[in-house]
Amino acid sequence: MINRCLAAVAAICLFAVPAHAKNVTADLEQIAGIMQKEGYRALLQGDEGSISYIQSGTSGVNFSIFAYGCDDAGDNCKTVQFYLGIATDNPPSLEKMNEFAMKNRWGRVYLDAEQDPCIEMDIDLEDGGISEELFFDNLEYWDMVVGNFSDFVRTHEVD
Repeated sequence: MINRCLAAVAAICLFAVPAHAKNVTADLEQIAGIMQKEGYRALLQGDEGSISYIQSGTSGVNFSIFAYGCDDAGDNCKTVQFYLGIATDNPPSLEKMNEFAMKNRWGRVYLDAEQDPCIEMDIDLEDGGISEELFFDNLEYWDMVVGNFSDFVRTHEVD
C-alpha cells in the first residue's frame, strides 16, 4: 500500500513539473532557427562547411550576429555579438559619437577603420545559456538600440 502511494506521488510530481525548453547557447544554427520561428529573417552565412555569422535586419538596416569564445573547431562558443556598421561618406564626429554613448546605456559605439559608425552588443551565453524569453528580451533591446543608432547616424552626418 505504501509503495503504491509513493509511486502515485512520484508520478504526480513527474507530470506536475513543466518541461523546460532548451536554453539558447552561442550556437548560431540554434539562434537562427529560433529567430526564424519568431518571424525574424536570420540567414546563416559563411564558407562551405562552416558558419561564420547570422545576417538579419531590423529598423530598415541589416545587422550581423557573430559567435565568440569558440574552441579550435569553432564549436562550444561562449558569447554572441550583435553588430551593426553603417557605411557613410559623412560619419558623425567622434564628439557626437561620444555624446550618443553617454546618453545610451545599451550598445558600444565607435568609428571603425574606415570611419564608419558601428554599434555592438554582447550577450554572454556561457554555462548553459539563457532562456528563449531572455534571449528575445535582449533582441528587443537590440532592436531599440539599432533604431536609435541609425536615427542618430542619419541626423548627425557631417556635411
